[in-house]
Amino acid sequence: MVTSVRRGFARVKQPDGYSGWVDQRFLSKAERTIFDQWPSMVNAVVSSAKGAPCFDSSGKPTPPHILLYGTLVKTACSRRGTQRLALAGEGNLFVKRSHFRSISRTTAGKLSGRRLLNEARRFLGVPYLWGGVSPLGFDCSGFVQTLLAGFGICIPRDTRQQIGVGQKVERDRIKTGDLMFFDRHVGLAIGAEKIIHASRGGGGVRINSLNRNDHDYRADLDRDFRTARRLL
Repeated sequence: MVTSVRRGFARVKQPDGYSGWVDQRFLSKAERTIFDQWPSMVNAVVSSAKGAPCFDSSGKPTPPHILLYGTLVKTACSRRGTQRLALAGEGNLFVKRSHFRSISRTTAGKLSGRRLLNEARRFLGVPYLWGGVSPLGFDCSGFVQTLLAGFGICIPRDTRQQIGVGQKVERDRIKTGDLMFFDRHVGLAIGAEKIIHASRGGGGVRINSLNRNDHDYRADLDRDFRTARRLL
């Protein structure tokens, strides 16, 4: 939803409440009812780490040309290995079926910590980008939000909001797939002593340990641990 316009840029509020500035040329109109209902209409997500090339009905490349990993879509009819996607804006796009996966409450309920970790490992080395929510760059909260959304689990955008989701877990009971929170930071637990996270000072998505005997130990994270939350 566009809340204001300035010098060719629109301030856009997303369904998760997060706002940012976008070049007006990259936007198309959508009815308010579609915007309000979109979260409940979504039934698939782009799962290809390299994104999903877009085609028109004749098979020619068409804007936006590529949908990034984590883009939420509504599927329509399929044909010859492609799926027609209905986005929140105008028009339809065709994308290869192998580039996305279906999501629902059922798939979200079957998600395991191990599967979520395996998904997270695909992005090791992706650079840190403040505000980033795609393989072009992640920030810490964007990383965990995008991973979970890819399986139909929606959480707030920022760390200070995410810290209230799920159930509290004591530090000695943390298991793979839990969210671990530190001072203004969040990561995905690998057991009780390691995390995979988008690290601003560590060069992007990486794995670190909270065990002082490990070579990848992060004393600052060990010291600044705040809590853990379980969603799975």
